Amino acid sequence: MLLKSLKLNKTQAVNSVSSLLFVLLKPCKTSQYHPKLLICSLPLSSNLKDKQSIEMGDDKNDALDFNDFAIIKEGDAEILMNKNNQVFFNNSQVNNRDISIAVLRTFINKRKEEHEAFVSRKAKGGPKTSEKKSPASGSEEASAKSEVNNVNGVHDGNSAEPLADEPCGATPEEPKNTNKVKDQRELKPIRVLEALSASGLRALRYAREVEGVDKVVALDNDEASVEACRRNIKYNGLVASEKVESNLADARVYMLTHPNEFDVVDLDPYGSPSVFLDSAVQCVADGGMLMCTATDMAVLCGGNAEVGYAKYGSIPLRAKYCHEMALRILLASIESHANRYKRHIVPILSVRIDFYIRVFVRVYSSASAMKETPLKLSYVYQCVGCDSFHLQPLGRTVSKENCEGKSKQRRVILI
Repeated sequence: MLLKSLKLNKTQAVNSVSSLLFVLLKPCKTSQYHPKLLICSLPLSSNLKDKQSIEMGDDKNDALDFNDFAIIKEGDAEILMNKNNQVFFNNSQVNNRDISIAVLRTFINKRKEEHEAFVSRKAKGGPKTSEKKSPASGSEEASAKSEVNNVNGVHDGNSAEPLADEPCGATPEEPKNTNKVKDQRELKPIRVLEALSASGLRALRYAREVEGVDKVVALDNDEASVEACRRNIKYNGLVASEKVESNLADARVYMLTHPNEFDVVDLDPYGSPSVFLDSAVQCVADGGMLMCTATDMAVLCGGNAEVGYAKYGSIPLRAKYCHEMALRILLASIESHANRYKRHIVPILSVRIDFYIRVFVRVYSSASAMKETPLKLSYVYQCVGCDSFHLQPLGRTVSKENCEGKSKQRRVILI
């Protein structure tokens, strides 16, 4: 029936059926299918191969044999994975990438709300200085001053016109200043840094699925990974090519040489992120977000206390709350690195999934808030006979009067 209806020979019919099965079995805009459905390695039709080879480039050197690759679709992004597994791809962290995209969208919306509140607050603060020069009609103080002036005979009933004419000479300058201020404080699209990109799937999903992302820089220290990432960028079309940039560089050196440049920094290493934290907290812009993953749960849950202290500066305990303690140890380590540069963190979301933990924090620059870090930390006293434990904070705040006894100073003292 298929041969008669399509009027195709046997070879063309087989290619058409295989491409049709490829489209039907291919997941659509989701990563919640069974993992086996994510890998679509069915043979492609010749027409589809030609189309893809055109998308990859007209150069003969860019031509690829698609029989050697498997197409993996996750969300709106598609990547070409070599069947020889030359580049690392973690299929078990699909939820990790999904949560990261959801948090990134929320961060962009929250950042926009904060900017609008800042602009409106500055706009409300601007007319107050001009009200001192010319009383406003809506304020009670201005009306009281005008009544006093009328009683003293300085201004009569027609005095409203001269008062309105006086600031007219200054009005042409005021809008220019406000426009300059608005231009300087214009909210720019965010820049994202994926420090350890491998195949570039996470960076491609950020660029294609999150609105408001201007640039995504994908780094890796492996040449094969960078080559695969650039190949996947071309494969995902114009949007990915304009937004995603792949570089061969050491993430630590790159972040140190680009301080306060990225609004979002994503760390997803294989193992402990401790060696990247010092440069990561410097690379994030003020008010930006740092996303960090740690997969060394054996260390963070007390399996090797000496290694945990060497990497994170804390001694994990083997208790029922070990997974929560692992999250808090990672947060304390990030806070410690940020404090060295007069910065502090505000946790947004912390999760423990399967074999790893992931935290989302915002990084702010404030010397005064940095001094209150001891208020966030505590010693843990664990009973050896039961599950009872006790927390002892590292510091507390005290109010101290100055020499004159007029004002009070709020200080943090260590216990």
